[in-house]
Amino acid sequence: MHILAVDDDPIILDLLTHFIEDMPEHTVTTALSVTDALGLMVKPEQPFDCFLLDIVMPGTDGIELCKILRGTDRYRATPILMLTAMADKGHIDSAFAAGASDYITKPFELNSLKGRLSLVEQIAREQREPTSQTYATQALLGMSPDDLADEMTIDLHQPLPIYDVEGVIENSAMENYVTQLSRKSLCGSVVMAFTIRHIADLHACLSPYDFTCVVTDVSEAIADCLLPTHRLVSYAGNGTFVCVVEGAAQIDMERLVDHINLYINAMELSASDGTALNIRVCAGRPARLIWRKGDSAIDALHQAHISAEEAADRLTRDMGSIWTVSHSVA
Repeated sequence: MHILAVDDDPIILDLLTHFIEDMPEHTVTTALSVTDALGLMVKPEQPFDCFLLDIVMPGTDGIELCKILRGTDRYRATPILMLTAMADKGHIDSAFAAGASDYITKPFELNSLKGRLSLVEQIAREQREPTSQTYATQALLGMSPDDLADEMTIDLHQPLPIYDVEGVIENSAMENYVTQLSRKSLCGSVVMAFTIRHIADLHACLSPYDFTCVVTDVSEAIADCLLPTHRLVSYAGNGTFVCVVEGAAQIDMERLVDHINLYINAMELSASDGTALNIRVCAGRPARLIWRKGDSAIDALHQAHISAEEAADRLTRDMGSIWTVSHSVA
């Protein structure tokens, strides 16, 4: 990877340069400010594959730079690692909400940073593969529905990146986020999940473009309906969205699901040919993240995912039973 490291501390930049130069598969360019970084990024012959950003810098900070990067076509999905001394929950929340892929606190261990770079290298490589979900989704943004019909496929069961929806982040970033919460014992959050009902039928009958639009619109409905609480939402695949919500232990899930479904109904979603889409979601059981450590926090995301899909399956079976009984009586 070609990495851009941005930090107003020259000692940190020298350390990163020395470290990365010992990894022959990577190269690094450094910048002491966001202004310098933006100047480097306008050079078309030198695109970057990964960013290491400090948060607190004079003028524009690293979180604002992260937002700027996510607002460009070239760097919409490029891995961004926040490398900062700011370890409080507010900065962690703001960084991931801005689009950060991961969050590393100073002082950092070089072996740990090497491991993180290896992970994001794999992500960066996959994003360039024509068969990847990220590649396909980025292509969808620049093609008409007719052009896409035979060009792209979307795997129902794989996470799908969603762009330009406030509060919605990538699934891998969500896992890194809950790991950060547990690592800092910041456990006042609740994890919950929502599943689009009959998602397999929708995936089978919709074009890749229309399916991506449905997933994006539903993510927006969920994120908006979770306000005013602090929330992060990600699409985990198979029509399921996992959410981490601050201080929502007493939330009325039935009422929340009704609110989301009414919101979706008001969107009047339709396919590209004008066919109206009847999109509904259901929810699994919410769970607090308290006392969860490391992999246990990620397991909470997976359990919420499973719970929401089980709820959708039960609802489908129950509705089928009602239909069967009513027709038998008739």
